[in-house]
Amino acid sequence: MNEGNLRIIVEELSAPPGALAGIQGSKTHTAAEIPVEFDPSVLPKECVGELLRAGERAVLGSTSKSHKSFALLHLAICKAYGLDWLGWKMAPGRVLYIDLELIPPFFDCRVAAVCRALKVPHPENLILWPLRSVRPKPKIEELVAEMVKRHKDEEVELVILEPSYKMVEPTFQGTNSEMMVAAYLEALDEIANPLKCAVITSHHSPKGDLSHKNSIDLFSGTGVWARDPDLLVTMRPHEKADHVIFDITRRHGAPVEPLVLRWDYPLHHIAHGEDPSKIRTSQSAQKAANEDRVAEVLKEAPEEGWSWTKWKDVCDEAGVSQATFDRRRKDLVDKGIVETLEGKKGHPAYRLKARNGTSKPELPF
Repeated sequence: MNEGNLRIIVEELSAPPGALAGIQGSKTHTAAEIPVEFDPSVLPKECVGELLRAGERAVLGSTSKSHKSFALLHLAICKAYGLDWLGWKMAPGRVLYIDLELIPPFFDCRVAAVCRALKVPHPENLILWPLRSVRPKPKIEELVAEMVKRHKDEEVELVILEPSYKMVEPTFQGTNSEMMVAAYLEALDEIANPLKCAVITSHHSPKGDLSHKNSIDLFSGTGVWARDPDLLVTMRPHEKADHVIFDITRRHGAPVEPLVLRWDYPLHHIAHGEDPSKIRTSQSAQKAANEDRVAEVLKEAPEEGWSWTKWKDVCDEAGVSQATFDRRRKDLVDKGIVETLEGKKGHPAYRLKARNGTSKPELPF
């Protein structure tokens, strides 16, 4: 990436006539010029509650199956309407969501599912820019320049760009390259500064047991992912199935206590009372996998469902213990993920609950 060319393009689009660019245009001041009673109103505008202000950058990192894209889409819609997001208050503002991973109809399907779950109309304040199908694939400097050109006068407060691996310049090291990752994260500044907004991107966590890692070490590849951003948000598996530990590390402000979130398609919900120190280990991961199988096997059940005995027998063949089956079965029924039908001779039958009135469960795109 040629950062010099990128800066020239952005400065031409955003700088007022006659403005000096680069270090020549920077100013110094003495500490004595800072008021003793510091006025917090001079700080940049809050874009994601107290977590992220205009000009700042954040990275959300998580393992696979943590549904980080849904978490970011949830955030985007909450920001657009000024709704609380996982306990953080939002002021309404314009959001630009750039998706590089999904075919556009699947992206739209997710937006519709989250809006339906939040019981809100599709927001006009949310601009969607799907780029998976664009050829040739844009480079980050081209994307930044086009973004600033299109949206510099639209008062965008939050830009979500994900996933990061689609934008980091491909090398044999990829996201392990300090130079490539640093260039990518620096490019986010060329979005945040001229648009006067905050920027969030996503990254994946390493595989394996994460129970002994600090939250800032949950980003795969080079340590630049953790050192450079102003805000780090991580989601790693809790020992309880369908739960993740939601952790925030910020450059400014007081420490934030971690939360446990429960996944219930298509949203994460705060799991009050769950212990965030219960990080999934290799042993608890196997237990969680067995618990997941209790629901997964029901995908093979017919329209009329399976009896308790049939369901238990299939789970037994899949290696699920009686105790795990009993505990998980009750949990699935209580959450409404599995519905109870009237089976043969008045005995209950079980199947995965249909969504949107369809006869089959909605695919969690």
